[in-house]
Amino acid sequence: MAAIKARHFFVIAAAASIIVAGWSGIAAAANASVEAVTVSVRAGDAPPPSRVIKRMEQSIATVGDHVLAGRKVADVESGKASYEKLIKEIFDRVLVGYSVQEVNITPGTTAHIAVRILPWGDIVRKVALETDLGGISPQLEELFRSDLGNIEDKIGQVLIGMPVDSVDWAGSVSKSVIREYLAAQLPEFRANIEIIAGQTTTVRLSLAPAGPLIKDVRVTLRSRTIPNFLLLEARPGVEDAASPLRGLPVAFVERHGDYFKDMLMRVASAQPVVGRYSLTLTSALRPGVTTDMDLSAETTKYNVKLEGYLDMGRKENDTSARLHVGQYLGRQDELFMEVTFIPASVTWEFVPGWGHRLGPATEAGVKYNLSSKQGLFWLKQDLDERWSLRLERTPITGVNEAGLRYKLHEFLSAEYVITNNNRWLRLVGNL
Repeated sequence: MAAIKARHFFVIAAAASIIVAGWSGIAAAANASVEAVTVSVRAGDAPPPSRVIKRMEQSIATVGDHVLAGRKVADVESGKASYEKLIKEIFDRVLVGYSVQEVNITPGTTAHIAVRILPWGDIVRKVALETDLGGISPQLEELFRSDLGNIEDKIGQVLIGMPVDSVDWAGSVSKSVIREYLAAQLPEFRANIEIIAGQTTTVRLSLAPAGPLIKDVRVTLRSRTIPNFLLLEARPGVEDAASPLRGLPVAFVERHGDYFKDMLMRVASAQPVVGRYSLTLTSALRPGVTTDMDLSAETTKYNVKLEGYLDMGRKENDTSARLHVGQYLGRQDELFMEVTFIPASVTWEFVPGWGHRLGPATEAGVKYNLSSKQGLFWLKQDLDERWSLRLERTPITGVNEAGLRYKLHEFLSAEYVITNNNRWLRLVGNL
């Protein structure tokens, strides 16, 4: 009997606990407040672009937070119609170009506001883009159009389908799209944007360079296989081709380095001197506030050089001129004749020789002086674009000569010469 009474006691206690918990849940639900608000916007047959809908939803969520957040769910439920009417009236005024057809609130700790809208009046059917590239050379318009890519389509995705009257407030969304796109496509320029609403909406885009700009462009046109004065006729055309770089951002030219090198090569290749001597061209570009563009023109058939020497610190034969005429036998070997004229003694030296290319920057070979009947071995090493080292040895006399040369520009070099018993500074005119 006692066991039965104990069992009845536990059953009654459990039932009482369930009833108390149920009443507590009901009381808690009755006292629950709106903690968050979510929004969804639906449109008719011509819905606005997704980014515009997102902006609408953010705006409605902000108002919904002010109106509903912190209020008891039960109060929202009982005053649902009033809250719906209030939100509808607010957004009928705010969403210019649209009429709010319906607002439906689903109360809860996370309340949901569903809004149905319809456009009124004319809608945007087409976007026309007008681009002002400022002082940018017409020669570079193609490059800029390529960078801009499908920007007109990007703008159209935001504006087409919008009511014309809503373009003013939706324009900020469109401008954000343009600026984000340009930050990825043309990071070296700032964009000024003007939007003129209409069934064909005009977007005026003007670009202004940002960051360090190129103030000067130095063009170097040189050759190691023909006299540099033969290239003078090509210089004006090549310099004109390089002039559009002035005023461009350094970073832009750096990013499009291959394009500008190819542009220079195309112009140089069209010069008559290139075809006349069957020249092969290579180019190098070093962007900066002062930008350097180097163009090398070489022939694979002949090697012709004319140099004048002025030696300072040498006692005799301190001036001379040398003509080097060679013919390449394949890619690595050259047969040549050097003719040297020495004004002080009015003498001529004829020196035939052979050279072999050991690598991209290294040449070596032998010469034979027909006047003194002496042979010599020689080696030339290019250290970089401007520095080179020359070594010569005459076995019969044991005379060694070394020269370290620096190219000041394409027509003038300085060389420091050291022999067994003497040393001097030589100025070399590269004609």
